[in-house]
Amino acid sequence: HFLKQSMYIQVFHKNLVFHFLQEYLINKTTMNERNYSIDILKFSCAVLVIFLHTNSNFQEITLPFTRCAVPCFFIISGYLLFGKNNISQDRLNRNLKHVAKISLWSTLFFIVWTEFKNIVEFGTIFIPSYIDIVEWIVFNDNPFAFHLWYLFAYMYVLLIISLVNKYDKWKLLYWFTPVLLFGDLVLGKYSLLIWGYEPNFLLARNFLFVGLPYFTLGTIIKRFVDQDFVFKKRYLLLVGIILFTVTTYGEKFFLTSVNMFATRDHYLSTTFLALCIFLLSLSFKTGHKSTISILGEKYSLYIYIFHPIFILCCNIIFKLIGLHNMYLYISPIVVLIATIIFTFCLFKIKIIK
Repeated sequence: HFLKQSMYIQVFHKNLVFHFLQEYLINKTTMNERNYSIDILKFSCAVLVIFLHTNSNFQEITLPFTRCAVPCFFIISGYLLFGKNNISQDRLNRNLKHVAKISLWSTLFFIVWTEFKNIVEFGTIFIPSYIDIVEWIVFNDNPFAFHLWYLFAYMYVLLIISLVNKYDKWKLLYWFTPVLLFGDLVLGKYSLLIWGYEPNFLLARNFLFVGLPYFTLGTIIKRFVDQDFVFKKRYLLLVGIILFTVTTYGEKFFLTSVNMFATRDHYLSTTFLALCIFLLSLSFKTGHKSTISILGEKYSLYIYIFHPIFILCCNIIFKLIGLHNMYLYISPIVVLIATIIFTFCLFKIKIIK
């Protein structure tokens, strides 16, 4: 009886050790599933957006390159949401609710901010016109905060992707993506060269010609591109980034020289530049957290949402203290630091999570 009990105890201990070892390996594998290099890219894109929007002495120099930030954000979203062959409908619904919630409170926040500014500057409140509301609904152009178009475009993209996923029309979407990217060019940066006039930029900067095609590119990468292959082509991707950066500035020089430079965002090279940047980031797969990856994971969206406030506030403060000329050399960095500190405080007092 004693020997039998001892055998039971040994078997129990072996099973218990095996169970804990299995749990450890599962947890370790789960932790390592997250590619923190993508979080680093998210933070880098948030920084590029600040450089894009902040007035500085070198803004015009950096402008063509920083245009790739928003396309990269959409590519990241498509890549992260897509599974092996499609996207879980539950996951789509959760993300849609999440983005809708953020879009709602951020819009309410900027309504208060916009009305406060208008009362201080003009002594009156801002009332959106009928055209403003239509442009908001159709083209995602939020009348209270120009940069929030991204959130509403993303919501529309998720709604379209839900239908594509439900009826399994991915191949149709893949074939249609180059058409949408071409539409962005002919209605935007190359409109003057092709049509002789520049349409309203809202026709191109919306869910259809920016959000949907770049999101789809992210799903294509997830579905068809092997990460080991990307790793082997790392140096080729680095060459691609350099090449398409040069061609981006070449496009700007050409359009300016023929007096056909439209104000719309994206160049032909912007798409290839964004793809090379994303794929290069993907090749540096890392399962280890860092300060920058934490900033990308937790802060990048809020940096995007709140940075216009600090663009205005920092500009006013440095004018008041007489250091505005010096400030213009470091303005994007100051805005970035101020936005990070503000976001950190909101996390600490649990206003956002």
